Amino acid sequence: MKKGGYIKRKKPLKKHSKNKISVLKRKAWKLFSIFIRQRGMDKESGFNKCYCCGKKYHWKQLQAGHFVSRQNNSTLYDLINVQPTCYACNIWRYGNLAEFSAHLIKDYGLEEFNNLIKRGRQIKQFTEKELLEIIKKYSF
Repeated sequence: MKKGGYIKRKKPLKKHSKNKISVLKRKAWKLFSIFIRQRGMDKESGFNKCYCCGKKYHWKQLQAGHFVSRQNNSTLYDLINVQPTCYACNIWRYGNLAEFSAHLIKDYGLEEFNNLIKRGRQIKQFTEKELLEIIKKYSF
C-alpha cells in the first residue's frame, strides 16, 4: 500500500477499446444527426422546428430525438423514428412521446407508425459495410 491507504496498481487501467464497429457507429451517428437536425430547416436562417413542441431553434441547438429508443439498432438510423427535437422535449420531457407519437401518426399514418414499433423490436447488429454505407450517404 502507498501512503494514505491507496493501493498501487501494477498495470494501468485499460482504455476503452477502439472497436472498428463502434468507431464507425459513432461517426455514422454524428453525420446522421446533423442530417436530421437540418432536415426541413430554413436554409437562410438555419432555423428548424422541434418535431414535438413546434418551437423554432437554430439546427445546432436541436437534438436528433428517437421515438423508439436509440438502444435499438434496428431503428437507430431510421428516418421516421428520428426527428429534430429541442432539449426540453428530448431530455426534460423524456422524448415528449405523447406529442412525438401524435405527430408520427399524423405525418406517416397509423400503419407506418405500427411498422416502426415492430421494427424497433427486431434485433440488429451492424456490419462494417452497412456503417460505411451510412457514413457515405450522410457525408456532405
